[in-house]
Amino acid sequence: MPRTVKAVFLAMPVIASILFVIHWFSIPIFGHVLAGTVYSYLLYAILGLNIFLGLGATKKQNRQAPPWYDYVLAVTLAGIVVLFMFNINDITYHNWDSPPNNWVFASAVTISLLAIEAGRRVGGWGLAALLVFSMVYPLFSSSHFLASHFGGVFFGASFPFKEIVSSFAFGADGMLGIPARMLGELILGFFLFAGLIMGMGGGNFFMNLATSLMGKVRGGQAKVAVLASGFFGSITGSAMANIAGTGSFTIPAMKKSGFAAEDAAAIEACASSGSDSMPPVLGGLAFFMVAIFGVDYANVVVAAFLPSVLFYLGLLVQVDGYAARHNLHGLSGDAIPKWWRVLRDGWVYVAGLGVLAFGLVYMRWGAITPVYATVVVIALQMIQWALRRVVPTKTARPSIKISAGNAWKRAETGLVQTAGLINYVVAIFIGMGLLLVGLLKTGVAAGLAAWIISLGGDNLYLILFICLAFCIAMGTFGLERTAYIFLAIIAVPAIVTLSKTAPEFQAAGGISIIGINLFIISYSNLGGITPPVAINAFVAANIAGANPMKTAWIACRMGAVLAFIPFFYVLQPSLLIIYTPWWQTLIHFVQAFTGVWLLSSGLAGYLVKVGQLNRISRFLLILGGFSLAFPQPAVFGAGLIISLVTIAVTILQKPTGSVEMPEVIGP
Repeated sequence: MPRTVKAVFLAMPVIASILFVIHWFSIPIFGHVLAGTVYSYLLYAILGLNIFLGLGATKKQNRQAPPWYDYVLAVTLAGIVVLFMFNINDITYHNWDSPPNNWVFASAVTISLLAIEAGRRVGGWGLAALLVFSMVYPLFSSSHFLASHFGGVFFGASFPFKEIVSSFAFGADGMLGIPARMLGELILGFFLFAGLIMGMGGGNFFMNLATSLMGKVRGGQAKVAVLASGFFGSITGSAMANIAGTGSFTIPAMKKSGFAAEDAAAIEACASSGSDSMPPVLGGLAFFMVAIFGVDYANVVVAAFLPSVLFYLGLLVQVDGYAARHNLHGLSGDAIPKWWRVLRDGWVYVAGLGVLAFGLVYMRWGAITPVYATVVVIALQMIQWALRRVVPTKTARPSIKISAGNAWKRAETGLVQTAGLINYVVAIFIGMGLLLVGLLKTGVAAGLAAWIISLGGDNLYLILFICLAFCIAMGTFGLERTAYIFLAIIAVPAIVTLSKTAPEFQAAGGISIIGINLFIISYSNLGGITPPVAINAFVAANIAGANPMKTAWIACRMGAVLAFIPFFYVLQPSLLIIYTPWWQTLIHFVQAFTGVWLLSSGLAGYLVKVGQLNRISRFLLILGGFSLAFPQPAVFGAGLIISLVTIAVTILQKPTGSVEMPEVIGP
């Protein structure tokens, strides 16, 4: 990327973050407060410029300088939005439901097509096709064919093409609605924090911390990968960034320690798939939940904690089983950094996370909290640098010029990370407006919600299973994020309403909004490791030099634990912490912890202190573990009996004197 273009590319997220701060504190500019439509269009103009500069039309172009046509697309997108800003009074007061002239119509069509192309660059042709369909569907949604077929589910109000593109470009159902609120009110500070932390050395810190904690144990390199992905995901909220950031180190290390290439890639892909729901910085789907349902992001952070712990526990158990069956050792002591030295060098990142968690959960500062945390980390970095120059050391210090150059390189890396994270979500958000217009303006969302409820026969468990199947089916085509957006709009409100009438949920007031959203987000995340379009597994396989499809199937098996856990917390609200007393949460967490441990042991074919399991024992332990964690007394009792009997029979069937292989520490 040319130097001037790179400077613009890096400056855009900084300018957008400054505008966010000005907006948040209602700081007047020339006597006017930056808010509403002007603020939304201004952010689209600034960040839209970066979409086509930073996201190549093909995967190959992502590693090259932008071609000439990407400059044209970037300037066109930004230019059109600026033209809209200059006509803001007409848009606001004259309500451009239908374009008043040809240039407005042409501009609305152009920005719609650019939104589709932006969506294609991050979500592939499948997402692009869905956005195109959303744009043309209102043209024939009231046709006699749709009214008389498919039970009339897809029958809705029709609108002329001019009104469709106008609603997208100028209406509250399109890009000025939920996408603009997410962009302008929620995500900027979090991605600024994530990008700068990782660029300034946070990635290396988390890798070293994970190695110091897990390096010595059996299968240490794989457990380091799982733990490092959890740490990394708590900052980025992005599976792709996680794989690129940690996988380039953990996958070669796993291969070197004895893991097959496909297994190493699958472990990293699975561990990174938990990033979207790992607090405190969750993925973009969590912000969509906050924007559309008006829930407090701090409550989402708290609620997502224990489910994430259960997910990474399940992966660690499976990795341990693999290592035990293949007799894989841990690292030698010389290769493992001391944990106290790691914390001494990286305590500023821990402090930043502490400020973020404290501000979100206790002080309830809201979306401005990550900006505070970023300032704290930068200030502490400067203090640490100053102290190192003042305190005498045995080693020679670099000159101030060299230190300043290194600091600028870290800052530049952080801005690149920030721009990349923001680019990805802006490209999705701007196209989301077309999907919302197609669902909301036609009224078909209500019909689809009623259809899902009727398909499940008003049975809440069956409806939840239908949502699971829909997410997985969409994920097989690489449309996992689209699956969540679709179900959040049409299914979540209906499920919450229905659950309030279900006897088992009446005492809790029904299934919580946060719980059902995390349920759908979790199953949407499975799309990244579900063949045939398992993008997370494919990226990890590329790093490992492994067979992509074989890696995807292994990742799908290892990630199977993710297919069970959401049922536990959506049906047992105490696992979300925020709805029940602490002692109830503790009891149910221990129950779920035990169930997930046994379930994962069955999936891995190995149980600690028992040894390897045959096929029957594995199946029974999976069934027993799931039932043990399931929040219904009768099912829990059955699971307890199945698990105890299976373990007892397995031990009795082992030859006399047979003992479990001890865990090996070091080579």
